[in-house]
Amino acid sequence: MYLKSESHYMRRKRPGTPFWRILILLILIAGSLYLLMQLWDEESGALTTLSTPVPLPTPTRSAVSFSAEAVDFYRAGQLTDAVDAYQQALDLAPEQVDLYLSLARISIFRGRPERGLVMTREALRLEPENARAWAITGLAYDWLGLPDEAVEACDKAIELDPTLPEAYAYLAEAYIDLGNWAAANNTIDTALQLDENNADVQRNYGYILEVQGNYTSAIAAYRKALELQPGMPYLYLAIGRNQQALADIAGARESYEAAAENDPKSAAALDMLGWTYLLESDYDSAQRSLDQAVAADATYSRALGHLASLYFQRRNYEDAIPAFEQAVRYGEAEIRQKATFFRVTLETAGQIPEEPGETEVGVATFVAPIDSKGPLRAVFADDGEGTSLRGYVRMDVLDGRYQINLQGLAAPPSGQAYVGWFEPLRTAEGVPIHTEGMTPDAQGTVTLNSITGPVKGPPIEHYYTLALCYYFLEQCSDAQPYIDVALRIDPDDANALQMMQLCGE
Repeated sequence: MYLKSESHYMRRKRPGTPFWRILILLILIAGSLYLLMQLWDEESGALTTLSTPVPLPTPTRSAVSFSAEAVDFYRAGQLTDAVDAYQQALDLAPEQVDLYLSLARISIFRGRPERGLVMTREALRLEPENARAWAITGLAYDWLGLPDEAVEACDKAIELDPTLPEAYAYLAEAYIDLGNWAAANNTIDTALQLDENNADVQRNYGYILEVQGNYTSAIAAYRKALELQPGMPYLYLAIGRNQQALADIAGARESYEAAAENDPKSAAALDMLGWTYLLESDYDSAQRSLDQAVAADATYSRALGHLASLYFQRRNYEDAIPAFEQAVRYGEAEIRQKATFFRVTLETAGQIPEEPGETEVGVATFVAPIDSKGPLRAVFADDGEGTSLRGYVRMDVLDGRYQINLQGLAAPPSGQAYVGWFEPLRTAEGVPIHTEGMTPDAQGTVTLNSITGPVKGPPIEHYYTLALCYYFLEQCSDAQPYIDVALRIDPDDANALQMMQLCGE
């Protein structure tokens, strides 16, 4: 009792708390609440731990940085990485014409001329009088199977700049693809006179010689281009292709090895290397390279076809069948991907000709997406020049299904109908692919859902060898569709006819 009383009396009386201490305490409390709000995770409803490291802000890369990186990749022959870097540069600087042209050229040489054309169109939108843009447009058209349009574009480039060597080189390539050897030789001579140390000029010179069967001289020209532009996979591939034509399989293999070494992500290089191993009966090396090619691009039809051939040669029909089926499917998709124009004409109803007539109603350009197997889309819009045609065409390249929605069409004259043409696509027989006759309703609208069917492009061997695999497994009902397509491609092909007899028994 005493102790308790004593302790009570020994307490000090606290002085009043100064105002500034209260103010500091309030500030500390407010700061703590702010910190808790910053740590609160709104999605999970929990606090993040204080020990979680917070990354320091890093500077955003510029278009110049990505462009410089793309140039480094290109000079090293790593075209896949160069394309990615150029695309990132364009995302940051969409008004830089040179970026479009660099990306266009590489895309073409990597086997994506449809993307190259998209890039040159953007460049011409920004600079309609850019001679180099017109020249590369011509190159894209030629690789898309439109040599006539290629000649027009290259002529425009030469008109704008008569001293541009690439314009003559690309024009020569278009001429040789048209079968005009004399014009091709004269034009490539002009390109060489303007600049014989231009890598593209030497590449095209090699191509002109190759088409004319002068493989040894073609190799020399391609090697000259390679000296001027070291490490380019497409030049190694061209050299190897000509070495194969000369039956120099070992030399071709070395060229393909160099291509794959320079660009390990190139499905084309890995595929040709694997195919050469297969020609040498080195099945294990062939399997390894072809597997790598398919891993680099699971939709690359050439590699799938070669892999299927490897399985077939080893009598592994179970694995050959899906590989051949994918080779056919993706091979046709690669052809459909090259659809460039959708043209609408007026034709006699019920008597559609094999080629578009002269009465053209409108034409729209397909736009190819970055994804090589993505759908194509062409849009008709009022161009301000009196046409009222509007609407769109969409095509799935994987199965050939398309949707058409057009408005503003006048009622056609009696006995006529509108027909749409997918240029330059052709059926398995080689006839231009077109729609059925279309008649607009009272509002001037046409809607249509249909399919292109098989397109000309994949090798006939894929179809009849796939059918043969089914035959060996006693599944002729599954073989019949592929026999039919093979006979559409070539009704006189001995192997296709033999398959028809085998499965007809």
